[in-house]
Amino acid sequence: MKKIIKQFIWKLFGINRILFEQEQLGTKLTTLLAQQQSLQSEILMSAKFNDTINECPWLKYKNLSAGGWASDYGLMYTLFRILNDIHPHRILEFGLGQSSKLIHQYANYYDDTYAVTYEHDVKWIDFFKKGLFEQYQINIHNAELEETQYKGENTLSYKNNCKELIGQRFDLILIDAPFGSPRYSRSQILNIIPDCLSDSFCIIMDDYNRNGEQETINELKEILAQHCIKTFQTIYKASKNHCLICSENLHFLTTL
Repeated sequence: MKKIIKQFIWKLFGINRILFEQEQLGTKLTTLLAQQQSLQSEILMSAKFNDTINECPWLKYKNLSAGGWASDYGLMYTLFRILNDIHPHRILEFGLGQSSKLIHQYANYYDDTYAVTYEHDVKWIDFFKKGLFEQYQINIHNAELEETQYKGENTLSYKNNCKELIGQRFDLILIDAPFGSPRYSRSQILNIIPDCLSDSFCIIMDDYNRNGEQETINELKEILAQHCIKTFQTIYKASKNHCLICSENLHFLTTL
């Protein structure tokens, strides 16, 4: 009876409505706070990135536009540190963008380095090659996208799941394409590991704040564990999250 009376009084004075609005306001404030923290993190990473690349001999073209759909400054900083400190010799990139400007300038500077970028959009490739890459050689593989399945779940991948890469060895793989899928996003990597990995390697998955990418990384780690390949992992955050997985000998990359 007391409960019924209480509910009646709350309804009479609009208390339920007030509580609902307070809850909604709290949710909005939480979202705004998270966005503000993300923006602050991105600003700090931008400053850190620009300070780090300042005197880099192989990065001549420093006019980069990180953020938005492109790689954020957090990923650009991680990628630069790997290129500059680890000196990978064979690089595979999924998705043509701002990160490609780092990778292919680096590959042009060092004669013993090979890099290839997979990209599906021909118009974007033609546009991207103008300007900067009239001065640099850039190795882009135009690969069609296709709907496929992984473990019975629909996902978007590259044609034939990039099986032509099986047998090639890469010590750095950056996964920033194709477009995200709700399940097993960017699943092409799951069809070529561990056959495409060098003994010493690091893998970066961008957009790790999304469930589909997280699911793919979990599957990737499970596959590597099944092949008795010990790895280390970390998550770096800026305006977006990216996940880094590396071989045991490169574990220090998880503390950049």
